Amino acid sequence: MSISTIEIVRKWETANATVSVLTANNGSIKGYVLERPGPDTTQAGLRLRIPEGIYRLKWHNSNIDAVKQHNPVPLLYNNQVSEGRYILIHNGNYPHNTDGCLLVGETRGTDFVGSSVSMLQTLKAFLQSNGIENVNLSISSSYQ
Repeated sequence: MSISTIEIVRKWETANATVSVLTANNGSIKGYVLERPGPDTTQAGLRLRIPEGIYRLKWHNSNIDAVKQHNPVPLLYNNQVSEGRYILIHNGNYPHNTDGCLLVGETRGTDFVGSSVSMLQTLKAFLQSNGIENVNLSISSSYQ
């Protein structure tokens, strides 16, 4: 099976958050991602966003109370960002809902993504149908 890619392009940045456009499945899946603000860092515990790059994905059972009911959720990692950072893709709407994870949504606003659970379910279905091991995640920037 060929490798599919989830594309995340960072577009909007404030002092509180970074909001990106997400596309997958050749554009048939579209949504938004909310991350912590910059600058990018590989260091844990700073509540900042991860660096641009290509990431691998694997399933992870989160112990975050608001996320547990949606387990398993995708965990992303690469040579710079270890699995031990526990950078997850999960539900949430505001910057205070993440310490560094990627929050997905169907709508966006300033420092906000909406319909997060619905977007997480769509993304998980895509990963399950393709096999999570056959999907990469790409993060880049094109700020407006």
